[in-house]
Amino acid sequence: MLYQKTAQYSIQSMLFIAANQTESNILVRDIARELDLPASFLSKILQSLSRYGFLNSVKGPRGGFSLSEKGAASTIQQLVEVIEGPMDFDMCIAGFNPCNAENACPLHDSWKRIREDIRDLVGKKSIMKLAHDLPAKYKPMILGTAAAEKPKAGRQKKAAPKAKPVAKKKKK
Repeated sequence: MLYQKTAQYSIQSMLFIAANQTESNILVRDIARELDLPASFLSKILQSLSRYGFLNSVKGPRGGFSLSEKGAASTIQQLVEVIEGPMDFDMCIAGFNPCNAENACPLHDSWKRIREDIRDLVGKKSIMKLAHDLPAKYKPMILGTAAAEKPKAGRQKKAAPKAKPVAKKKKK
C-alpha cells in the first residue's frame, strides 16, 4: 500500500467530488455511501482538506463540500504531501540499509525507475483531469443515480405476505 487510509480516502473523495461537481454542495453522507467509506472518519478528513484549501465547506441546509480552485488544480502528490508529509519512495525495496548508488541491492536500479514512474504518475495530472477519467460508477450524482435517490436499506417496504389458501371442509 502506497498510502495510509487517510490519504487514500482523501484521494478518493477529492476525485469523487471533482467528478460530481455541480452547483450544489455534496454531503459527506452521500460521498461515504457512494465510496463505501466510514462517514465519521470521512467527515474529519474533508474538514482537514477544507482547512488546507482543497475543498470549500458550507454549513447549513444547503451545506456540504465542493472542490476549490486549489483542489481542482492540485495533484495527488500535493494532496498526499499535505496529509502524510513528503512521499518517501527512497527506501530499499529489499530492506537493505543503506541502499544507494555506491551500496546497491540487486533491485536498486529497477526500483529507482519505478519510483520515478510513480512520482511522474502522481505529480503530473490535476485532480480535475483525473476525475474526468473516472468510470461512470464514481459519477452517480451527475448521472442522476445519487445515493439520496436510492431507497435506503431497512426502509424499503416489504411485500405483504401471500395469503395461504383456505382448505375447504369436506361435506359428510
